[in-house]
Amino acid sequence: MKDTLKYIIAMLIYGTNGIVAAYIDLPSEEIVLMRTVVGGSLLMLLSLVTRARPEPGAVRSQGLKLLGAGVCLGANWALLFEAYNIAGVSMATLMDYSAPVLVLLLSPLLLHQKQTARAYTGMAAAVLGLALALGVGGAELTGAALAVGLAAGAFYAALILLNQLIRGINGLLLTASELLIAAVVLFVYVLLKGGGLHLPPDALGKGALAFLCVVNTALACYLYFSSMNRLSARSVALLGYIDPVSALVFAALFLGESMSAVQVAGAVLVLAGAAWGQSKARGERL
Repeated sequence: MKDTLKYIIAMLIYGTNGIVAAYIDLPSEEIVLMRTVVGGSLLMLLSLVTRARPEPGAVRSQGLKLLGAGVCLGANWALLFEAYNIAGVSMATLMDYSAPVLVLLLSPLLLHQKQTARAYTGMAAAVLGLALALGVGGAELTGAALAVGLAAGAFYAALILLNQLIRGINGLLLTASELLIAAVVLFVYVLLKGGGLHLPPDALGKGALAFLCVVNTALACYLYFSSMNRLSARSVALLGYIDPVSALVFAALFLGESMSAVQVAGAVLVLAGAAWGQSKARGERL
């Protein structure tokens, strides 16, 4: 229950990313690069201060998985921003959240975690609800947009699956390492886009960026990664839909963005599907 709560809190914090970022006058890819650099550095410093150490032999046995997870995190964010540009935010978000579907489908094979009809029903409801909440319908995608969006989702799914497999590395050290590895990937991406590491020109923007790096990245990523490999793939996949839905709700509450009745119904459907799909049926052992 403790890890489930940590994971849900991380999703809710992630849902405020758009609100905080609205006050930062920087390109989105530079914001996310700053998040990984500053957030990862803070957590690595904290792990050194607290003398966090992996279990004996863990670096040798888990190093490739850790490296792969960090690369997947950076690749997911880079591809997601490309998808925003060529497919639009709503369709890019929906394609990115094909990841939980892939996790649920692959977990019996890769993680040996058997899934139930209840889990697949809940997932179908969550995906439909997300499509309604995002207002997706009738959008025409080019082949490039579809490829980039689904590739983002594939790297997101790989990130979840790899973290389910990593053992023996302290949650603080795990999170710091993955963020710093992702920072390298994102730095290359930002350079290719012609950007770099910059600070916002105004004091409010600097404060918002600091908050985003410390709370929405360092704290939220610690809660996310330190709980992920202690939960079932089913819970990680389904509860992950709290992030995009909470983002819509928070935008309506704090930024004055309106939500239609269909979007509200979609948000409710996402939460209901997530709750139903990851709950335990009578006689079922999780």
